[in-house]
Order: sequence, then structure tokens, then C-alpha cells
Amino acid sequence: MTSAPVAPRAIDTALARWVLERTGSALLARAALEASAAEGQGHACARLDEPPHGEPFSAADLAALRGQPWVGDGSAEQPTAFVLDATRFYAWRSWRHEAVLAEALRRRIERRRPHPAFDRTGDLAALFAGDDPQATALQREAAAGVVGSRLFVLTGGPGTGKTTTVVRILLMLLREAAVAGTRPTVALAAPTGKAARRLAQAIAQGKQGLAGSLPPGSGLAALLDAIPHERSQTLHRLLGYRPDANAFVHGPADPLAADIVVVDEASMIDLALMRQLVDALRPGAVLILLGDPGQLASVDAGSVLADIVASAPALAGHVVELTHVWRAGDALQRGIDAVRAGDATWLDAAGGTTGGDGLAWRACPDARALGAAVEGWIARHAAAFDVLFAPDVAPGPALAALREAQILCALREGPFGVHGVNLQVARGLARRHGFDPQRPWHRGRPVIVTRNDYASGLFNGDVGVVLDGPDGPRVWFEVGDRDGATALRSFAPHMLPVHESAWAITIHRSQGSEYTDVAVVLPPAADHPVLTRELVYTGVSRARRSAEVWATADSLHAALARPVRRHGGLRERLVAP
Repeated sequence: MTSAPVAPRAIDTALARWVLERTGSALLARAALEASAAEGQGHACARLDEPPHGEPFSAADLAALRGQPWVGDGSAEQPTAFVLDATRFYAWRSWRHEAVLAEALRRRIERRRPHPAFDRTGDLAALFAGDDPQATALQREAAAGVVGSRLFVLTGGPGTGKTTTVVRILLMLLREAAVAGTRPTVALAAPTGKAARRLAQAIAQGKQGLAGSLPPGSGLAALLDAIPHERSQTLHRLLGYRPDANAFVHGPADPLAADIVVVDEASMIDLALMRQLVDALRPGAVLILLGDPGQLASVDAGSVLADIVASAPALAGHVVELTHVWRAGDALQRGIDAVRAGDATWLDAAGGTTGGDGLAWRACPDARALGAAVEGWIARHAAAFDVLFAPDVAPGPALAALREAQILCALREGPFGVHGVNLQVARGLARRHGFDPQRPWHRGRPVIVTRNDYASGLFNGDVGVVLDGPDGPRVWFEVGDRDGATALRSFAPHMLPVHESAWAITIHRSQGSEYTDVAVVLPPAADHPVLTRELVYTGVSRARRSAEVWATADSLHAALARPVRRHGGLRERLVAP
């Protein structure tokens, strides 16, 4: 099932009118509208046998479309405006991205060539010395399976140790290269600046953890320095994006120099950007993708990571999914697993209660109920809020308090959206702590950056806190230093990039973050198009101890019953080209 349909956008209807004016074909104009609207909803193409905005196209309709000069099957050297593949109708650009990416990934899969002199047995034993063999079985499988690969995908839910495992994977690749007499270069990247910085910190911590546990005689500890965690960057920076030309420096004509490229949060990468990345790799380079396909997919068209993982049986050991959870408690993890599977039976067990460990549900049918939920949230987390508003609080403890409790919203606008909930939380806290909620730069206010700013080193999704300074308010952020440790920096409010309050943030912006407790706010209407299983899963899986869902039973049931299945042909191309 796909997400609920939404009305065509102005750009969709404008394209349909333009096609009609130039071709005289109402049928082609209708198909063009469906293709444009589908891309707006994240699909690579429109399914003409089940279009969301009209009757299905008949066999005669499809035959008539194939006869249109503007429609091809993708085989002609000269591109056509649209491509019809069975019942999938693409804009040429999206069809080309998909076809080229699928072919490039298959070539990488076919290039598995481990060095004949490399015996991985001893190194695997050294990498996992002292670890529980059962708990680390899939990590061992990943470290062994990456040898000789040109494409490797490591997936798993939160707390399954993806970044810890990737350090061991990199050590295996570096050891294989050493046997061959080479020393490969490693590049680390992620779709966003915040995710890139988290990857750098996680890699640094993984290196530190392994440094003391590797057997002295194994020689693996000496290879740790070749993993350059301090140079993790955004994908756009890695590929040399030039905003003035809306183009990338690196591609087939000027490939990346890196021999191994690791990309975290791969579920956020759309079809076009993944094609650009793969195009920019040298044939012998190794691409390692990390991510959780159960999370929200990219904002733009495509669901590349989910398609690759769904094709795993045909990819000959190039995909490993970690399942052992090291982070969450048993009660919470059972709830997270149920949400990921679309199982709603826990709703009856939750009984509309909140406040304990694990996963709970609170009925929120209207703004009054939502206000009561906010008041209860503030009361239950009074200790953390007291820290934020203490006159002498230091930046470190204040930022730690922010990670204790976070409200996550499916929407931005309206009473159930970020803006409405932020206002409610600010008013509730103002009554308790005596500040003016209309004055933005009061002590204790959390702010989230909403646009990357490389000059300041702040990125979309970074969260800071306002504290009193000797010359006025300062906004403090945690940033990573070159050793992967956490450092603190402060900014005058007027020096911040674009930002907003962060008592509540969107579920999208929470991806990759962790909090002790979370509350997930869903719109009350069960037919709201934003409601999907992946949305709820992404929200509740941000929690380490407890997660609450504030929603109507109908909207939550609807979301869990609506897994996202983005239209496209990538997974079919990977399985049967």
C-alpha cells in the first residue's frame, strides 16, 4: 500500500495543460499529470493501472500512449519526454536515473573479487575477540562478506550497532588491501551535515573502543589510523556540488579519488543523488551504504535503500541486516518491533495510558486533549525542564537535559504541528518558570537550525539552547572535534543561520537522533495523507526508554496499516535486469 493520495499540485496541472496545448492529446496530458504528481509524492513514476487521480488507464489507453511521439520505451538513443514501461509512466529524467543506477549497482555486485592471498579467518577472530558469538553473528557475517565487494549494504534498526560494525568492516578491507600491497583511502559521508558529524563521532568512538580490545599481535590496531573520521562530510560536499551552476564536479569524467566510500543514513538518499554518487565512483572503488530501510524515505523521488534491501535474496550476500539490539530496553524494543511490522495489538494493551517505560498510546482527538497531553508531558519531565531554566546551569548539562525528552510531530502547521505544539509547550513552561513566551531569547529555549551554514559549522537539524551570558543571551551547541569528541560552542543570536524553536520538531528532522523519552504527535484524522507506518516507526525508534504516541486510535491504526511502497522499477531491475 502507498501513502494516501493528495490533490494534484498547481505544477502538476500546469504541466498537463502545457502537454495538451503542444500535443493535442488529452490522454497524454492526463498521464503527464499523474507522472508529475507521483514525483511530488516521492515516486519515481506513476502507476497507470492504479493512478490516484482518476480511472485506471485501459489497455487501449496504454497502446495509444505508446503511439505518441513524446512517449518511448527508453531504448531509443534520442530521449523522449516520457517513458512507458509496462504500466509505469516516467518522466525521462527519472527513468534514466533508475535505469543507469540499476545497471551500475549490478556491475558492482558482479565485481566481487577477494584477493586470493587473503585469509580472513584470523582477522575475524581478532576483530571479535571476547565478544558473544551469538550476539555478533551477523556483524561477523558482514565483516567477512565485505571482502572483495564493490557494493555492500549494512542495515538494521536503531541500536543494532551499524557504525560499530562498519569500523570492523573497514579494518577487514584495509587488511585485504595490505595483503595486496596497497593502502586505500577512505571517505565518509552522509546526506546532511548533522548526519555526517554523527557518523564522524560514531566512527571515532568505534575506533577508540576497538583500540583497546584488538589482540596486540594481530596488526589490526595499526590500521585504525587509516580510517579518517575527522573528514566526514555531506554527500554534496563530497561530490563537489556547485550551487551557482546546480551541478556536481565529480562524475564519470572526474571520479572521486577515494577507494572506499562509506555513506550513512542511506534511507534519506533519493534516486537522483544516489545515481550521482555511483556515477562518481571509480570502477574499483568500494561503496558501503548504512541505514534503516524501515525509516522514512528520501524527501525527493525514490526509495533506493529499501529497494536494494528488498532485492537482497538476489544480491548474493551483498546485504546484511543486523537484528541484535544493544540499545533499547526490552519493553520499548517489543513496541518498536511491533510498529515496524504494522502490528497494532499493543494499542489495546497500552489502554490509552502514558508515563511508563516502553511504548504507550494517549488518545488525542482534539486540541483540548492535546493541550492536556502537553501539560502532562511537562509535569513528567519537570526535572529536565528545571535544569534548563536554572540560572547557573552550564551548557553541557543544559544540552544533556534537552535530550531527555522530545516531542516529535508529523506536521509542521496547525495545532497538531510543530508550530502549534511549540506554542503550547512554551506557554506551559512560562507559567511554571516565569518567562515571557513572546520574548524569543529567554534562558532555556531550545532552537533547531533549519539550513546548513558551513561558515559557522552549524547544520540543518542541529539543536542548541539559549543561556544567559555576560553580554546577553548566547546559544550553545555541541559540535564534534577532530578526535570525534564533543566540544561546545556558543553563538550570539544574530549570528545563527535560519532556525526555529525546538520544544517540538518534525519526525523528519529527528532522523538519526536519540532521546530518553519521545512523544509522537499524529493528526487526528485517519485519512490524513501524511500517516504512514514508516513515519510512526521513525518517531518511536528515536527513544531509548519510552515512547508515547498522541493520536486517535483510528489515525494510529491507519498509519500502521499503511506501509510506504514507492512506485518505481529499481528493485525489479536489480532482481531481473
